[in-house]
Amino acid sequence: MITFDFLLTVGVFCWIYFLWNRRRYYKLLLELPGPMGLPILGMALDYFVLFKRKIKIRTNYMDRYGSTCLTWVGPMPFIITRDPKIAEEVLMSSDCLNRSSQFTIPFAGAGGDGLLTLQGHKWAERRKQLNPTFKHNTLLSFLPIFNAETKALVSFLDSYVGQGEKLVRSDIVRWSFRIATQTTVGSDVKQEEAFKNDSILRSYETLMHMITMNVMLPFTHNKIVSTLFGFEHKKIEAANKIIALVDKIIHKKLNIKPEIGDSSSVINKAIELHRNGEIPFELVRGECGAMVVAAFETTGLTVYHTLTLLAMFPEYQETVYEELKDLFPTTGDFDVTYDDLQKMVYLERVLSETLRLIPSVPISPREPTQDFRLSSGVVIPKGVTIGIDIFNIHRNVDHWGPNAGQFNPDNFLPDNIRERHPYAYIPFSKGRRNCIGWKYGLMSSKLALSKILRNYKVTTSFRYEDLDFCDNVGMELAQPPSLEFHRRT
Repeated sequence: MITFDFLLTVGVFCWIYFLWNRRRYYKLLLELPGPMGLPILGMALDYFVLFKRKIKIRTNYMDRYGSTCLTWVGPMPFIITRDPKIAEEVLMSSDCLNRSSQFTIPFAGAGGDGLLTLQGHKWAERRKQLNPTFKHNTLLSFLPIFNAETKALVSFLDSYVGQGEKLVRSDIVRWSFRIATQTTVGSDVKQEEAFKNDSILRSYETLMHMITMNVMLPFTHNKIVSTLFGFEHKKIEAANKIIALVDKIIHKKLNIKPEIGDSSSVINKAIELHRNGEIPFELVRGECGAMVVAAFETTGLTVYHTLTLLAMFPEYQETVYEELKDLFPTTGDFDVTYDDLQKMVYLERVLSETLRLIPSVPISPREPTQDFRLSSGVVIPKGVTIGIDIFNIHRNVDHWGPNAGQFNPDNFLPDNIRERHPYAYIPFSKGRRNCIGWKYGLMSSKLALSKILRNYKVTTSFRYEDLDFCDNVGMELAQPPSLEFHRRT
């Protein structure tokens, strides 16, 4: 009996100590409205079971509790906002440079550290080192790769003409992967069998699936749990295939005397840093893998989503077609130059509107390195994640009007842009840690869309109002629409 009383007393004191250490989290309940959720589970039951990761659950929370509110991911508070003013405060602050560890730990565990996962001063230093790899002249040097791979994609899509609606998402992601890999590690990768037969792509997709699961369900990142359910084996197998290929290319380049000033691509710059003793070999590999991951799915999804929306709104597609027909009078294969891209004014508005309604990355989670005070006076404790809800910022009726959910490329007419809050549109994030490859993404997307839409009219029976959006590392549609291709003349 004495032993039981003693254990009970110890348990009570431990519980009190646990609650006391979390007192600042509970203070947030008095300052920010939001759903309470269940003990330990937080909002997991609603988010994963009832809504199946659908973004509308966050929309519902903010419609009910306000544009900045408090939710719970398991036992941890998670703040979400669709307020551009709050987004600007967070994204411009040196205290909020770090991405959430819930995001970075799974990425680093699967593919190694790189610009995507580094935090604090390490990230700032690496960003400065890699900035030259995305300068204008470097992007121009990628145009032959963009043109060649898009030519292959257009030729492949021709096989779908007359075949009815086809699900082309994976075909477009494959195109994006091929350009991302070549522009990151060099065109020599085309000689590798794993690249030719797409097995390396499948390995990357497996790894992305594992990372997504670890981010959404943090307990699956635990090695014991991961091993028990067979996830660890799949992750290691996929990672090893990627490592084998990337290491082979790195070693090949290390054995060749570098040309003076040859640091235009990510792999060449990373190797230069390695030769100078600034980073170990593992980080050369990590940067290459991270850049491919960051580029291929986001760019592929952007092109697919743009084609989907234009198929749903044929009147806008015809305007794009007329613009492209003036630039390229005949169909078939043609090279697109940088000057051509600059003349695609209407296509750029369409692309921007697509990224507004269907951003490639739906939410950007930041983690303050010290207590962070919002302009409202609310203090966010160190380590509490602030989710910049890009999807809902882009549909905030206070900044985009009552028709914020409708597809309208005129939202990006110059006068409309000037009148809008600068953080009401942030598809590539913004501020101190914006996307290093945003110009790369826009250039490759515009080029692919110009070749596809000049050669084909795209249609679909899927209705815009039936689109259902889900959280993922990259945006996911609950049911991806199929598209039908018709040759243009």
